[in-house]
Amino acid sequence: MFRLLSFPLSASAPVWPGNPPAAQTEANSAIANGDNANTTILHLFSHSGTHLDAPKHFNDAGASAYQLPIDRYIFHSPLVLEVPKPEGGPIHQYELEPYAQQLGAADLAMLRTGWIEKRTSEPKRYPQEGPYLDPEAARYLMTFSKLKGVAIDAVSIGAPYAYPESVATHQALTGVGRDDGHFLLILEDLRIDADLGNARRIYAWPLLIEGSDGSPCTIVAEFPD
Repeated sequence: MFRLLSFPLSASAPVWPGNPPAAQTEANSAIANGDNANTTILHLFSHSGTHLDAPKHFNDAGASAYQLPIDRYIFHSPLVLEVPKPEGGPIHQYELEPYAQQLGAADLAMLRTGWIEKRTSEPKRYPQEGPYLDPEAARYLMTFSKLKGVAIDAVSIGAPYAYPESVATHQALTGVGRDDGHFLLILEDLRIDADLGNARRIYAWPLLIEGSDGSPCTIVAEFPD
């Protein structure tokens, strides 16, 4: 059984303040205009809508999505961390520490804040006031060698009102300053259901666009039948 965790890309989806829309379409040809086929020009932004941050996003020495092995986008041991943030604010290290033993065996840490509910109910507030991962907490996650990625049910793992902290968090997770090549893929703006720890696998498929630092992606959870 499969469950879609990403949202459709659209021109009206909430985005980080100042970012272009997640997707805009332009007709290249149209049967209604007498053409033989419908074709569309797609205008996308690498960090709007459900998307993936590759290391290149904040680490100029890091890889782009198309350069990573395909198995980097398949997670076999997801872990849901319940960190409720009904009013936004930072996710601190001490809130993650109770999950230390499980984090040692996980390959995807999924931060379930509940903020995603505001994507529909309060679309203007959703990108402005959401939760973010504190830099110290980001560095803590980087100590778990089996982790390959971190996901959050908010527009970003950072927040506009905490910009310096957001930069530091992204830099930590993308491996800035490290010489061992370690990084975590960052998945943002997706549903994180409470039962995803029971998933057999989670797939996060980006567009493999040469030169792009990130990409919209389709994220799917696979459950046992």
